[in-house]
Amino acid sequence: MKRLFPRLLFLLAFAAPLVLLNRPAGAVRLRQAGWVSVRTGNFLVEGGADEAELRRVASQLEAYRAAFSRLLSGEYFDAGVPTAVVVFPDDAAYAPFKPRIGGHVARSVAGYFQPGTDVNYITLARDGDLARDPSTLLHEYTHLLVNNHFSAAPLWLKEGLAEFYSTARLSADGRRLTLGEASARRPRELRTRELLPLKTLLTLDQTSPVYQDPEQRGLFYAQSWALVHYLSEARGGRGGALARFTDILAEGAGVEDALRQAFNLSVAELEAGLAAYVRFGRYRAGVEEFGRPLDFDAQTSARTLSEAEVAARLGDLLLHTDRDEDAEAYLVRAVALDPKLALARVALGALRLRQNREAEAREHLRVAVESDPRDHLAHHLLADALNREGAADAGQLTPKEFEERTEAIRAELRRAIELAPRFVESYKLLASVESERGDRYEEAAALLARAQTLAPHRADLALLRAQALMLGGRLEEAQRLAEPYAAAGQDERLRAQAAALVKRIQARREQAAAATREANELPPGSDAPAQPCDMPARGGPQYKRLRFEGAQVCGHLAEIECADPGVVFRVETASGATLRLRAEDMRRVRFVTYTAAVKTGTVSCGPREHADHVLITYRSPRDDKQPFDGEAVAVEFIPEDWNP
Repeated sequence: MKRLFPRLLFLLAFAAPLVLLNRPAGAVRLRQAGWVSVRTGNFLVEGGADEAELRRVASQLEAYRAAFSRLLSGEYFDAGVPTAVVVFPDDAAYAPFKPRIGGHVARSVAGYFQPGTDVNYITLARDGDLARDPSTLLHEYTHLLVNNHFSAAPLWLKEGLAEFYSTARLSADGRRLTLGEASARRPRELRTRELLPLKTLLTLDQTSPVYQDPEQRGLFYAQSWALVHYLSEARGGRGGALARFTDILAEGAGVEDALRQAFNLSVAELEAGLAAYVRFGRYRAGVEEFGRPLDFDAQTSARTLSEAEVAARLGDLLLHTDRDEDAEAYLVRAVALDPKLALARVALGALRLRQNREAEAREHLRVAVESDPRDHLAHHLLADALNREGAADAGQLTPKEFEERTEAIRAELRRAIELAPRFVESYKLLASVESERGDRYEEAAALLARAQTLAPHRADLALLRAQALMLGGRLEEAQRLAEPYAAAGQDERLRAQAAALVKRIQARREQAAAATREANELPPGSDAPAQPCDMPARGGPQYKRLRFEGAQVCGHLAEIECADPGVVFRVETASGATLRLRAEDMRRVRFVTYTAAVKTGTVSCGPREHADHVLITYRSPRDDKQPFDGEAVAVEFIPEDWNP
């Protein structure tokens, strides 16, 4: 399964150095005793802690989610991707699962957030009373909220917002939320260090040498927090300017434009203002008053996890952090302990897909679907496995087998969408199937439009939709959709993809315009190419330039018969004759449509619901003994008002 490249976002704590526990594959040992799973309406909290404590953590997350929902738009709260919180019993148990920075274990990490297209993970070690001091939990939860709204946010903004919200505190009655309290260490670090140049801070990412250096990384966190704190105070930041600034960035604007629009500040003014703000060190907390108490479902359910379930959860976590070898050891162990455990089978299926072992993936995922028919991810990944297998052996399938495999893939994805209508990846994969397997470009564009309503800031969805519109002939719409992403956006790779797509659309528009000009210039005399259909026009017939070589007939396509091997097109001509034209493989026949009434993606075996008007090109049969009138080359769907 294709997963997001890990963006590990860290909260650094002052902890004693630890040694990573390297475990060879097959030598998994679990401290699984006492692992508990607690579920609420929006969170799954699992870990090696007391059930009552995990219930408090889960309830606390629900409370803060309700509080933040009073301040932030709904785009921050993505219900389509579940959130799993893993609480390790202590730092020693956490050590083998800590992330790496620059190839080295980040030993001082107290927690991290790992986004995914199918599940988001928040992990942390139980260190004292999590309910009394939820700073680490809130830091990582803020990463989740920001990722939902603006996954391409610059690192300083992600970490600055996470630090800013990590000290949020709710009053006991749920009517007051305090924001922006300064922790002890961030102001102290800023007082004793020289600030990073603002240009460095704004462009730094996790691969930067500054971030790789533990001492500089601590300064980066402190300064990012101070910058967000300053913007929250500056020129109406707490009145909505900070949220507007984030929204403008999410729409693809650069930092300078966003600063000017939201705060009327230049980068130079911001740098001077931040330096003065840090020098004075007056970090005021703000208070949000709620007119009514927070309303959220505090109900929780809990159960003890089996050893297999713990192994499956930890294996899936390792898989999401690209630790494939370690993940495999845990997942194989989980399947050995419980062969019908859906979580283990789904994760192992995803791993096999990543390893291009599609047949093995399919078998794991079939077991997962049988074990838990309501697991939408099992259906989604099974469709992915079938699709990849079909692409690999497409040349060996008959058209009928190809159609049957395609329909099986569609059925799995429709079921996945039925079970989880907000899970965007199922719409995306089904759109890909409709485009690549069936040439159903209108259906693909509609699916991607639905996905965009669920994830409006996903540039990849917009570009895929633009491509589907282009392939379906809706060139103007496609160009309108793609152009903004070519001109702006935080992700350089996506900007390049958008620019390339715009060029392709423009080339197609030019080709279409040239073809129209050529068609209009053809004289209706003897020098015009012979053809069985022509286009009507006010001043007389216009001739469509021929695209394919061979004999041609104008008529109605009544049926496509599935033969073994191949297909047979049954065409009823204007003279009343019936032609049966064979093709060894439907995919070798060119399908073109010149009418919005017909989408080439609807081409499949069986009687046609409507006998479509076609111009069909064919070659003479190879010998007179064949029970066919010819070999089909191309089928062009044309409007009914074209003259036979």
